[in-house]
Amino acid sequence: MNTQLIKKNILFGILHAAFLSPFIFFMLGMPMILQMEGFDSKLIGMFQMVGLPAVIKFLFSVPIDKFIFEKNHYKKWIIFITILYAILLFAISFLSLQDNVYIVLLAIILTTLVATFVDIPLNALSIKVFTKEERIIAGSYKSSSFFVAALLGGGVFLLFYNHLAWQNTFIIMSILVLISLFALYFIEENNKTIKEEPVSFKALISFFKQKNIGIWIFILSFYFAFISAVWVFLKPYLILKGVSPDNVAFYVGIYGSIIGFFAGFIASIVGKKFSKKSILILFAFVNIITILSLFSIEYFEHFSYFALLVVVTLSAASITFSSAIIFSLIMDYSRSSSKAVDYAIQSSLFSLTRIISAVIAGIIISNFDYKVMFLFEAFAVVLVVFVIYKFYKV
Repeated sequence: MNTQLIKKNILFGILHAAFLSPFIFFMLGMPMILQMEGFDSKLIGMFQMVGLPAVIKFLFSVPIDKFIFEKNHYKKWIIFITILYAILLFAISFLSLQDNVYIVLLAIILTTLVATFVDIPLNALSIKVFTKEERIIAGSYKSSSFFVAALLGGGVFLLFYNHLAWQNTFIIMSILVLISLFALYFIEENNKTIKEEPVSFKALISFFKQKNIGIWIFILSFYFAFISAVWVFLKPYLILKGVSPDNVAFYVGIYGSIIGFFAGFIASIVGKKFSKKSILILFAFVNIITILSLFSIEYFEHFSYFALLVVVTLSAASITFSSAIIFSLIMDYSRSSSKAVDYAIQSSLFSLTRIISAVIAGIIISNFDYKVMFLFEAFAVVLVVFVIYKFYKV
């Protein structure tokens, strides 16, 4: 690999990690903070609505395609959106969960809207900068940047919160996002614009009219949703079990991210040896084992350091395995004639059902307890496995 290619990958990696880490903090860090502050599980589930902008992400390319800059088109869009992103993060630092948690929720949703928006010109810029032959390597670097973002958003920023408090944590995130813009100075952009496929009602409907698409829509909607809900509530659950906030941030946010990183390699090896149907069933059984291990802790009322390591390891591996197979299939079900639109539709549906699942999990915990929630999620995964075994043909 030449030096210039390494340089480009590192620069884009810095941008991806900086932009994504606050979003991960909102999705996976805020549940722990809300639990620490004594908020109800219903509200913790509701906070997953910060992911709603991802549901309509496919619409965000419209203004970028309409308002064209003659030079450095995508770089300028990235700069303007990122400055707004940093301002919003800075503004949130002055809000208080205790004074009005719903204003904080709305402010965070607005911020994630901007964070989702900036991903559009950033991806378009990478398409311009990397040649077709370089994009496979660029994809692996992008995955590594997601790993760094998970470490920051799911672990390091929580440690900042534990020791530096709310305001300083958001100011640090704001500064990090702004500093990352310096990477753009070293990225050269040509003046050619990348035209996104137009999103039309006809294109949306045609995706759902494909032969045998129903079973895939079912898998896309429900396969990941239940293990995702468990992952969202893992940090609040461990806080409730008496694990210190620093240990939760370290074991789930940092250790869990490292486990997820290696689980990604395992998933790629398994993917080469078995059919997609077999992998779906295999990884679903890992999900069932993970959820039942959490249920057994509640049922037998026994929690230990060993149990902590086991459930975090299993949960991190499960979430990685499930997301890997689903995103692989999303690419398979994206037609060559409309790849961008199909990918966007599937990603939106995937995000929507994941959010709904977390909200339902929060309601179950609030009205019953974690034991009932774990049992519900395990039963739901078993049902999904049955449907895949019975009806999914490859």
